[in-house]
Amino acid sequence: MRLRYDAEADTYDDLYSDEQRIKYELALRRIAFSCEDRIIDCGCGTGIFLEKVAGNLQIAVGVDLSPKMLRRAKLRLRQISNVHLLCADFDFLPFPRASFSYVFIFTALLAPEYWADSIREALRVLESDGITTLSVPKKGILSENLPKKLSMNGLEPRELIDDQTTQDYLIINKRA
Repeated sequence: MRLRYDAEADTYDDLYSDEQRIKYELALRRIAFSCEDRIIDCGCGTGIFLEKVAGNLQIAVGVDLSPKMLRRAKLRLRQISNVHLLCADFDFLPFPRASFSYVFIFTALLAPEYWADSIREALRVLESDGITTLSVPKKGILSENLPKKLSMNGLEPRELIDDQTTQDYLIINKRA
């Protein structure tokens, strides 16, 4: 996976930024940040989402497996002092429990059979009243099956967004 994203880093924004921005806008219409919030963007890629939200937060952390993606994110975010980038696997985050108010995972959860570790780790670093926002590919997943798959992993979907302008479902969750 890392090698694939390293190879795409230089063209990622040209290929996918429009699609990603749609998902970000859909999510942000439903979230009201406070200046004390701390967020983590798991699979932050080139930092588009972090650039959009960091000014409203106490701290914003971006985690990605791809050093090349993070280099691009660092360039994009160099003027923003409350953003921190980390090259790591978001199934094994180096943060204490309850470190973040919000956990975002956009387009980084692929097949449902691999979600458990990622969601478990997201819940570990999430505050008890925190919110997770996920986007998952529509391909191969029926929207009516999503709530059960998420609740099996400790999440309670508050809202499932099936917008025709994106290839992903967007799900706003709280702890189950």
